[in-house]
Amino acid sequence: MSSSSTHDAPRIPGVDTERLRHPGPVGSDGGADSITAFAAGLRDLRSAAGDPTLTALSFETDISKSVLSVAFSGRALPTERTVLKVVAALGGDQQVWRARRDALDPKKTLPATASESTPEPPGRRFSLPQTIGIAAGAAIVAAVVTSLVWGALASPAASGVPTPENAEGPYLAAANGVDPMRTECKDDAVIAASEAKLDNQVHVQMMYSNNCLAVWGRVTRYDNQAEGNSMTMRIWPMDDPQSGRSQSRSDVNLQSLYTPMIVEPDVTARVCGQATITVDGRTEDLGPMLCI
Repeated sequence: MSSSSTHDAPRIPGVDTERLRHPGPVGSDGGADSITAFAAGLRDLRSAAGDPTLTALSFETDISKSVLSVAFSGRALPTERTVLKVVAALGGDQQVWRARRDALDPKKTLPATASESTPEPPGRRFSLPQTIGIAAGAAIVAAVVTSLVWGALASPAASGVPTPENAEGPYLAAANGVDPMRTECKDDAVIAASEAKLDNQVHVQMMYSNNCLAVWGRVTRYDNQAEGNSMTMRIWPMDDPQSGRSQSRSDVNLQSLYTPMIVEPDVTARVCGQATITVDGRTEDLGPMLCI
């Protein structure tokens, strides 16, 4: 893909071709790379490829325009899938851009940095048995505290306080039907698509974790009418709306609701979602569906 004819096209004035090709320090001052600089490089690459519209890029890459807009704006680091598809469509070098993105991803750089360059602070060292004992003790304390918290929330005395979603607990493995907030998938999750509904009183969003290749839906209301009303959201594979992997969730008295996740290893496949809420017993359809 890096040999695309786009590479042979004449570059527009002011475009730093070195920044388009090489990760790491950018700019004349050799400053460290950043998400803002990364997005600027993507915009330069887009300009050098003839400045295709978001609609054209969305059709070419099968990535929603909202996700592409975020990638070019620098508001967040785009997922590896998004970077590779966009760079391929624009005639860039996928390996170079993947390496540049990885260097900006804390999930991929922090462990190596900590082990290679950060000296271990002086202090007491624990033996392996001591370490295991400390970890086991901490797990027991966490389990007891979690049980007490949930017990208190379930009591009649707490009936006037909305139950917080997804109380802390041990991480679960990513799988279809699993609560994303109980997994590590939430750590790198990004808003892949978002729509404001009912005069901006409700937001419907599709969340995506690149590390887990997982998708889930989220609906949040800002109308101060959560009490006594319900929210429902359903997500499904676009090519099989009745799939057994489809997920849905309904609940009452919540300001924000997440669906269970769908794990989709096929990066070319799309997942869709749609939500409804009730207001004073009246059901409001928050369509049309969102797909990523």
